[in-house]
This record gives sequence, structure tokens and C-alpha cells, in this order.
Amino acid sequence: MSHLDVLRLLGLDAPVRPEGEGYGQIVPEGFEWLVQALPQGVIASPVLLGGTDVPVRLLEDFTRDTAPRVADMKETLESREQEIWLPLHPRPGGMVPWGRTANDGVLLWDTTSTDTADWTTVLTDTDFQFWLDLPFSASEFVARALAGRGEGTPAFETYQEYEAGTFWTVAEDKRATATVLAYRDIGAVEEIVTRVRSIGVPGVRQYAEELLGRAGESFGALPEDYLAIMREFPGGVVAGVRVFPVVASLRRPDEDGLFLQWGEAGGRAFGWRTAEGAPEEWRVACTEPDASALTCLEDRTFATFLRRRLRGDHSTF
Repeated sequence: MSHLDVLRLLGLDAPVRPEGEGYGQIVPEGFEWLVQALPQGVIASPVLLGGTDVPVRLLEDFTRDTAPRVADMKETLESREQEIWLPLHPRPGGMVPWGRTANDGVLLWDTTSTDTADWTTVLTDTDFQFWLDLPFSASEFVARALAGRGEGTPAFETYQEYEAGTFWTVAEDKRATATVLAYRDIGAVEEIVTRVRSIGVPGVRQYAEELLGRAGESFGALPEDYLAIMREFPGGVVAGVRVFPVVASLRRPDEDGLFLQWGEAGGRAFGWRTAEGAPEEWRVACTEPDASALTCLEDRTFATFLRRRLRGDHSTF
């Protein structure tokens, strides 16, 4: 999907572009089309584009307003001793913010490719615990948000319309999320799923289910807590642990084939020891960076392991 799909979904005509070069050289051309075509406002309730003059001539100009937010990300990640798989701007190849969500999450580009047309999207939540790795351009991300919005949700609102209408729905959703998370006996799966859903962008869950559907029966029976979370989370980082997208997941790096890997952190491979029992009985295990040892975390399932990480427990014993 391209910027033209976004404009079609919004019922807008493509703007007439002045003659001349310069588009798509610093940031993706499709994004510049959207900025040129859309007034300032909120798309499909949660998505707000970064405003800028187009064409963008200098990346430093484009990132000036978001620099404080990037500094917050770096400071927060360092204080938690958490890592993400890509650097942040201005480091070479660093992620560059291009928008935000109504829940104060951040939308960024993965700028690994030298061609801006190939830049994909990373979405992180308000406190930078979840990082969703999405193979979409900014235009496709916005188009999916539009296509996945709930019945009665406006495709586009000015800030004034948003604050007079959808803003209150978003506030109610935040209160509902806080209530669920404050429940003393909340289960690990419910806690993680609630936090992923609170990111609040239409289309994310649909994409996660697409990935699970593509995986099909390729891997046989799997733990139900893993499946429940991966129906919501399309892959990325949770509290410093990189969780592979389900279609690229579940590797067997050991010689005996009894270790099933689903992620990595700090050079260690994380997965399950599958030697005994049904999938519901599998517990998390990890190998050292040189694969010289296997440590089994006997009391931790996929969900309870991630919840401990979210609560600051990074131990592997």
C-alpha cells in the first residue's frame, strides 16, 4: 500500500507537486506526499504525522522537534540496562521518529537501507518497553490503521474535532487499561496482552494474526501462552528481549534438537527446553553467547518470563 491508498481511504485527491527535484532524498517520498496532502490532525484516532516543510532538505531540521523524545528513549533504556536491536538517531543508521500516537507512543523509521523508499516502521509505547518491528512504510502503516479502525471511528479529525470527540474515548481506554493492570491477581498473559493492546493502533493485531496464520502448522503444537501473546504482538522487543516474529521464529540451534529458540537478549538465545512433556509444561531456557551451556528457568513460562522482565527482574536463575 502506498500514499495513494491513504489518500483514497481518506477521500482526498493527490496534491499537485511543483516541478523540481528533492523529494524522497532525505526521508521517504510517500511520507512527504502525505504531509503535503493532509492538514494537521489525527488519523484513524491514534496516528499523528510529524509536521514539516517538504521536501525535506536536511535530516537535522526534520528531527529537531523530536530530539528531546529521542533523548528520553536513550536515558530510559540506559537506566533499565535494556537494549534494542537498532541504534537511535543521530547514530549512523539510527531510527528516526516520523510521528506519534494518541497514547504518546512514538513511530520511527528503521533507516538501515540506503534507499529511503525501503525504510520500514518501528512503533514503541509510551514508556519504551515494547518495540514493534513492522515491515511497513509509513504510508502502508497509516493505510493499515485506516483499514483496521473500528466501526464509527473517523478516518481523519482535526485536533479540535479529536479533542471534542475521540479524545474522550482514548481517555476511557486508558482508564480501563490502568484498571486491568492494577488488578492484584492479574495473570501474566492478560497483563502482557493488555499492555500491547494499550498501544492502541488499529491494524497491529490484524498483522500479528496474519503472521500466526502464515506459520500455520509448521511448528506443531506450541504453548498456549505463546500463541495468545503472538496473536497480539507481531515481533520486536519486550523489556530488552528481542522476540522474533512468529514466521521467522522457533529455531533449533542445538545439535540434539531439544532447544526451541524464540528470541534473544544480551547475546543469549532464549527459548524452551522441549525434551519432556506437552507444550504447556515447557519452561524457558537460555544458552550462553557461545552456546556452551544451557540454563533452564524451571518456574518460568514464556509469559511469566516476559512479565518478570517488564517488572525489572533480568535474572536467569
